[in-house]
Amino acid sequence: MKIAFIEPRPPFNLYFFLSKLPLLGPIYLGTILKKAGHEVKVFKEDMVRVYNEKTDELHPYIREADAVGITAVTHSANRAYQIADAVGRQFPDKRILLGGSHPSALPKEALRHADRVVVGEGENVVCDVFEGRTTDRIVYGTRTDLDELPPLELDLLAGYQNPRVRKKISSAPIMASRGCPHDCIFCSVTNMFGKRYRIRDADLVMEEVMLRYSEGFRSIFFYDDNFAAVPEKTKIFLEKLIKADLDFTWSSQFSIHVAKDRELVDLLKRAHCTTLFIGVESINPQALKDYRKSQNVGLIKDSIATLVSAGLNVHSMFILGADSDDAETIEETIRFSRDSKSSTAQFSILFPIPGTELFDNMRKQDRIFVNDWDYFDGTHSVILHKTLSPLDLQKKFIHAYRYFYGRKFLYRVASRLGFFIWKLVFRKYMRFIRSISRHLLRKSPEHNRKVTVKELLSYRFWKPVTLSYRRKRQPL
Repeated sequence: MKIAFIEPRPPFNLYFFLSKLPLLGPIYLGTILKKAGHEVKVFKEDMVRVYNEKTDELHPYIREADAVGITAVTHSANRAYQIADAVGRQFPDKRILLGGSHPSALPKEALRHADRVVVGEGENVVCDVFEGRTTDRIVYGTRTDLDELPPLELDLLAGYQNPRVRKKISSAPIMASRGCPHDCIFCSVTNMFGKRYRIRDADLVMEEVMLRYSEGFRSIFFYDDNFAAVPEKTKIFLEKLIKADLDFTWSSQFSIHVAKDRELVDLLKRAHCTTLFIGVESINPQALKDYRKSQNVGLIKDSIATLVSAGLNVHSMFILGADSDDAETIEETIRFSRDSKSSTAQFSILFPIPGTELFDNMRKQDRIFVNDWDYFDGTHSVILHKTLSPLDLQKKFIHAYRYFYGRKFLYRVASRLGFFIWKLVFRKYMRFIRSISRHLLRKSPEHNRKVTVKELLSYRFWKPVTLSYRRKRQPL
């Protein structure tokens, strides 16, 4: 069977430094199917575009494939549905499957565009689904034994070149664990992978490290949501890295708690870890409680100082717009981002991802005022805040990047250019939130306590870009 997997491209990726990191799900599924005897190609649209909506033309491999699997996160869901509809319209007999975090949270929505939807982890069911042994329209995956996963076959990725020739992927993608022991209200990780933290055997991870090293990679990004959640097991792996003495660097995501273990910090440095991606979120104590973070402001400040003094780079990630936030608390968080001496920073506006507690709460409170998944990417204000207008929150977000990256000329130019392009792409959205914010200001200084989304719908300026679903033919 000829199978194509697609990672759709979102409308705009402000986090450009992550644009060349492929999702691992499609490559793992493709690797399993290839070993089962199928012909597989994986498409990441940031590298190879599969569908031209202007000409209604699909990539030749997609046209020839017997089945197409599309993996979607929330802000790429519209594009995923667009591609699925195009395939279904042009090739009614071709099987179309949707999976990923967004279809897993909203499978009935995804079924409007596909024959089947896989909910959760797909490695244990992928062969049954594509080979026709499972006929259910919604297929529920089971937790994967990470030690049974084969090493990723990166050459399945369309446009992939060996790093020695052309580095379209600058960092080798490797997974050492899944899941997260924490349960933040805005995070979709536990819904997708569960709260139980699963760790791959250190020897198996080292085998994959050595494989990527032999392929020419000199940089690795570990896709773990919390790389050192079990410090003692992490230390075992780090000792193996140190013993191998490879001339490469790597980075991953960590909890702020990593810095409490000085031995672990020292091992990270000796193992050539360069950057720790850390979810700081806020230095507003109440916001941390709102997010259900297991950290406090003192721990945040001490931990970043410890990591920086150890010679490690910290990429601090912040979320602006908790219910307890106001203009001043957000400004304090923005000032801290620079004062902390973090090497880089990433800012997001709080937004509700389907499948999370935050999404359920905001929907129950009728506070989601944008009905288009394109805007659910952390760069747009999509929920009514209790004290700040949508425009005020959007301005704070833009100001945060300009402030943090204003110290160096090239960073300052890049941040301004990035938001210039962002505003051009989202002109309609900016006009929309200006209109809403003007109305809210006229209505009441305490606007969001008195104005609901239902009321806003009655005003003529309300023109949300609502996704129009088209139900395609009956499933095979």
